[in-house]
Amino acid sequence: MNDMTRPARIAEMLEPKSVAVIGASEDLTKFGGRLFKLLVHHGFEGQIYPINRKRESLLGIACHTDIGATPTPPDMAVMAVPRDHVKAAVRECAEAGTKAAIIITAKFSDAGEEGAALEAEIVEEARKFGMRLIGPNCLGLISPVNKLVLCASPALFVDKLLVGRIGMVSQSGALMATIFDRAQTRGVGFSHCFSIGNQADLDLCDFLDFLVDDPATDVICTYIEGVKDGRRFLEVAERARAAGKPVLAVKAGRTDFGAAAAFSHTASLAGSYEAFAAACRETGVVLMDDPDAMIMLAAALTRFDQPKRLETAILTTSGGGGAITADRLTDWNLPLASYAPETVAALEQYYYPDNAKANPIDMGAAITGGSMLVGEGSAQALLQDTASGIVLCPLTTAPDMRLLCECIAKGLASAEAGGARKPCLVVLQPGQAANKARAELLKHGLFYFDSLDEAIRVIDGYRTMQAMAGTRADKGGSPGKTSAEALSGALDEARAKAVLADYGVPVNRGVVAPDAAAAGKAAAGLKAPFVVKVVSPDIVHKSDAGGVALNLGDAQAVEAAVAAMAARLAAGHPKAVIEGYLVQEMVSGELEMFVGARRDPLFGPVVMVGAGGVLVELLKDVAVRLAPVSPAEAREMLLGLRVAPLLKGFRGSAPLDLGALADAVSRVSWLAHDLGDRFGELDVNPVLVGKAGQGCTGVDARLLMNDK
Repeated sequence: MNDMTRPARIAEMLEPKSVAVIGASEDLTKFGGRLFKLLVHHGFEGQIYPINRKRESLLGIACHTDIGATPTPPDMAVMAVPRDHVKAAVRECAEAGTKAAIIITAKFSDAGEEGAALEAEIVEEARKFGMRLIGPNCLGLISPVNKLVLCASPALFVDKLLVGRIGMVSQSGALMATIFDRAQTRGVGFSHCFSIGNQADLDLCDFLDFLVDDPATDVICTYIEGVKDGRRFLEVAERARAAGKPVLAVKAGRTDFGAAAAFSHTASLAGSYEAFAAACRETGVVLMDDPDAMIMLAAALTRFDQPKRLETAILTTSGGGGAITADRLTDWNLPLASYAPETVAALEQYYYPDNAKANPIDMGAAITGGSMLVGEGSAQALLQDTASGIVLCPLTTAPDMRLLCECIAKGLASAEAGGARKPCLVVLQPGQAANKARAELLKHGLFYFDSLDEAIRVIDGYRTMQAMAGTRADKGGSPGKTSAEALSGALDEARAKAVLADYGVPVNRGVVAPDAAAAGKAAAGLKAPFVVKVVSPDIVHKSDAGGVALNLGDAQAVEAAVAAMAARLAAGHPKAVIEGYLVQEMVSGELEMFVGARRDPLFGPVVMVGAGGVLVELLKDVAVRLAPVSPAEAREMLLGLRVAPLLKGFRGSAPLDLGALADAVSRVSWLAHDLGDRFGELDVNPVLVGKAGQGCTGVDARLLMNDK
């Protein structure tokens, strides 16, 4: 590819010398009207070419009939034209030498097969000449750093765009604009914001890749409906971690309804949320469930040092408000601080001794002066406290909230002058009564929260970051060896257990016998008591069909049980193919667990562990990670489950063999990893866990391979 057709890099898109607005007008009810007006309004310093066949000029700028009539080929074009005109517009821009275009128009792959076919044709037209596309079905981009607004949202009709060090990529244009508007209102600015829509050409990872290298961006935020290339997402996230740039994400599709909505919105396959969450954990991406909280965490990360501890000090204007805040932190299992002695001594200047030790600190309980006079000193003391990591200020109505916020801002400035850059999260809970206070905080360069819940979600985000910090675990090496080529289709329990045994996963011994007599002979070589299960591809729920017999004491009992089972199945399931009867040693344990794995279409093999037996569907208490995992990582998965207290020993019961179970999870994860692309699913359920030192045993298993 020569220089004339070299695709424009995203960095070049943000610094165009000229921009054409196709469909420009002065009608602010239209996309083209708002796009053109906003580009002019925010001071773009390059050449603007409005494309409009019916007007000689717009806003005093000369119009052109088409791209071919512009004095020079525009570096960028933004299109707000009917869908049927988009292909021709793309072709004209590409032939003229335009490097990149933004397609605002919708109803392409987001609207069915016909639109998807047209979308593919448009991309093909652009690629013939090396032109890159953003969209379609997007709202464009905002680059405050470059004074470039190629976005039609009315939220951008503000006097000035705040410049910050947060980059944002969103698959929803309206959500991007809403987030931008709310952030700007609360004093939070951005470096660049991208609405990427259907990702027909440039996709999510292209923009994340750019932001990792962008010198104007320190924190990356993204709203995701679907990832097109899971492996590349992992690679980009790893690059961000290596660069020291936190990546925060909100992912749609946590529920079945959410996944369906995401698909209809931008033609994205939502995929498995659990696998996506596992991918985020693996690469250090902070996954959140609220866009506003995501942006406010990003703002905190760009404004303050990341806290080394989570103990939170509460500074408030209300005893009731402080009590509710303490309750809410406790609800989230977030720790409250007990102050260092020097902090208590500093607070005793303003409060009686018992109140100076209290958390929350109620400024209304000051010895003299009230909150306006003690706010600065109280804030400074807590911000310099060595026994806490965060100061949370939920403020209710007070006589002069503006003055109080000025005092808190001064306390913050004094603490920072002394080297303490501890997060100070101010929550302004009143409505219009706090408007002057909000303005005061903004004047001092301090953002604010409108709700306590948002601030607590930010603290929880800090906790997530702490949990993922540090050296990545050594996953070790594969504990077994297998040939996927030797496996095919759905493997029955006996064959699945044989594969597991090759990887050192403990399973109970068993033999498949063709009939009752052979089953009795097989039992003679095993240790009683016994369990017998029918082997049939047509009978999935063996117990319901009468295909399981338990606690058989000797070979004779096994032979009789198989004879009775065969007769029962012949009567109840006459068309079922019976391949034999699995005679196994019956084992017992203290707790039933589930261990499984599957291949996610985007991120590859994932391993799962949780409460097992009949409870696996009821409790849905499952931890998921990308495979493989080390025994240490598997142990961490287990300790995060709701049933973890049962594993550790609950109310006097003996602790169970957590180490053996973690080792089994690790071995299953390696098996899933080693089986390669043909691996489908693996269930080991239940896994019976014994007391500490007694190990664990998988007593049922299924393995599914995807045939070529």
